Amino acid sequence: MSSSRSIVVSVVAMMANHIIVCGFGRVGEQVVRELVKNGTPVVVIERNTDWLEEMDDSIPYVEGDATEGDVLIAAGIERAAGLIAALPPDANNVFIALTAKGINRDIQVVARAERPESEEKLRRAGADKVINPSFLGGRRMAMTILKPVTVDYVDTIFHDRTEQYAIEEVKIEPHSSSVHTSVGDQAVKTRFRVTIIAIQRQDAIIGNPPPDERFCAGDIVIVFGEKRASEAFEQAVNKK
Repeated sequence: MSSSRSIVVSVVAMMANHIIVCGFGRVGEQVVRELVKNGTPVVVIERNTDWLEEMDDSIPYVEGDATEGDVLIAAGIERAAGLIAALPPDANNVFIALTAKGINRDIQVVARAERPESEEKLRRAGADKVINPSFLGGRRMAMTILKPVTVDYVDTIFHDRTEQYAIEEVKIEPHSSSVHTSVGDQAVKTRFRVTIIAIQRQDAIIGNPPPDERFCAGDIVIVFGEKRASEAFEQAVNKK
């Protein structure tokens, strides 16, 4: 084993709560780029050595087949927070999702699907979310024609890290004193100057929640506003 390879292995061995990206092709490369831009720790699994040579040297990787359990273990799947299966064959992503959940049942799995009929198979295999790049790409192109200003602004929010406004997810922790208080009680707009776009409660989405909507433990509150204001809101609603 080369010295550089030994360094990569040791770095991965010390990582936890990271995201594993299976495949560094066209889709996988974009996924890694966004995760790195967001400051999220990432480990890439790729068997094509030519693609690995094109990757930034600072990104940890495991060279191998992501459908194999020992390769996933080498990427730290037992300690990882999430996995993205971005390989082009849907069958491989089904196998990755199945193997990943078999090793770490709590890991969040997002899988790529090229064929609509593969989406249900991926969900049955354990994928928490299934993304069809072709569908999203086509929809995005249509919206760019129909609502160009809106699309440009949303792009700025999600991709421009210098933009002061952002959409954030705030989880209401079980210990929070905000549990059972209402949106109105928190005076969200006047006190924090953020807007609650929606609340995800288990499998349900409550869009534009009214002032009398009460927070529950485990709610994911989706807020829009200045980054500092969103952070202040998160700290306030999760006080004990």
